[in-house]
Amino acid sequence: MTTPGTPHSDAQDRADLLAARLEALLAETGSLVDQLEAVGDQQHHAIESGQVRQIVEIVETREPLVRSLVRVGEELNAFIEDRDARTALGDEIMERALRRIAIYEHTMKRLRERDAQDQQCMEQARDQIASQLAGMGSGKHALRAYSTRSQTPNPIMQDRRG
Repeated sequence: MTTPGTPHSDAQDRADLLAARLEALLAETGSLVDQLEAVGDQQHHAIESGQVRQIVEIVETREPLVRSLVRVGEELNAFIEDRDARTALGDEIMERALRRIAIYEHTMKRLRERDAQDQQCMEQARDQIASQLAGMGSGKHALRAYSTRSQTPNPIMQDRRG
């Protein structure tokens, strides 16, 4: 047992605080990744079913999660780059933390790949709608050009009173 105020107890207290902070950051990261994965599933289903309003709502829900994940990621990165913190925690704790981070990174990679596929689906749907709208406009102009009854009066045929 160490006596409070001794160098060993101060180092152990610091290591305990660092370990608790690292665990809190990793737990928050895991929670955010899980939430982002669930929102990503909802987004994927909304895109597949063409529910535009739901897609917009999901994007609004997703944005704060992404910002929080970036913030926590920056804190984790600063934590990992701090040589004193790594030394105080020891190799075993840091290796476990890095393994958890690797799992989160793998999940995020899968989410980015699915997002890229979803974006392609949305772009194809947009292009298809644009093509349909352009076709409708062309058809409308063609009908107007070849219609037998003119929509506007012909000024040549009007009498003087107009």
